[in-house]
Amino acid sequence: MIRGSLLGAVPFAAVAAFGVAGVTLAVAGAARAAAGPTIELSVIQATHTDGGVAVDPQIHDLPQTQEPFARYNVFRLLDRKQMPLDMAKPVLFSLVNGRTVQILLGGVSDAAERRYQLEAHISEPGKADFLKGLHVTASENQAFFVGGQSYQGGTLFLELVVRP
Repeated sequence: MIRGSLLGAVPFAAVAAFGVAGVTLAVAGAARAAAGPTIELSVIQATHTDGGVAVDPQIHDLPQTQEPFARYNVFRLLDRKQMPLDMAKPVLFSLVNGRTVQILLGGVSDAAERRYQLEAHISEPGKADFLKGLHVTASENQAFFVGGQSYQGGTLFLELVVRP
């Protein structure tokens, strides 16, 4: 009789433990969602060499065959950062060339599709802004690029992605 009770308790304990783990995962997921979206910035250096194509394996969403990327054949990831997006304050990223990128969340246009209105500025202390007020509407997990800054014989491209 004790044996039957113990065998019956094992599946119940496993279900109870799985249920607790499932609730824990659901709470963790809800906490991430409640924390709000983040902005991921990747700094990519593109150069053109006489050699073949070389793409840093950490770069995933680069449309190499589209302009202006098709002009280059070597792509290196120089930096990647992720910070929370908040309508109350801009997000600041320091770039490898001494400039600063400022991203401001203006709002969410389509609550069902989660499309974010962003404004980007690139500035350098003591100089005129490199980029003033670029306005973009971005979907979650869809990369968009800002490029054109010269850096060490190549060009910097900034890949920005809003993460849920």
